[in-house]
Parts: sequence; C-alpha cells; structure tokens
Amino acid sequence: MSFDLSKFLTEGLISSVNNGLIPSDLATVYAGNYLVKSLITQAQVTQVSDAITAYKAAQVSADKTASGSNAM
Repeated sequence: MSFDLSKFLTEGLISSVNNGLIPSDLATVYAGNYLVKSLITQAQVTQVSDAITAYKAAQVSADKTASGSNAM
C-alpha cells in the first residue's frame, strides 16, 4: 500500500472548502501552487475547481432557500 500525495492534496482541498476550513479563493491558489510544483495534475486542479463551483452553487441555493423561508 502506497501513499498517493496528489490524491491526498486534492481531497484535502475539496474537503477543506466543503467544511468551511479555508475560503474557496485560497483553495484555488493552493491548487495552482501544487500544480506548479508538480504535486497534482491539471485534471486534479479541474476537479478542485469543479468542487468549488458546486460548493458555491449549493451555498447560493441554501441562501435563497433561507431567505425565501424568512419571507413568510
């Protein structure tokens, strides 16, 4: 069994954003730095970016739902 650093970094960035531990903009910077240092691949940067986009869309949806329920 070997340790896959690129998978660890990718999953760590995604879970950190989803759990509110780091802002999405900072996760994007980290992903770029990891790519430049060849620690993750372009496909993994895209995976992080897609996860951030999904997270932001979920936040917008939750905000709309919350503000809609407050109107009653």
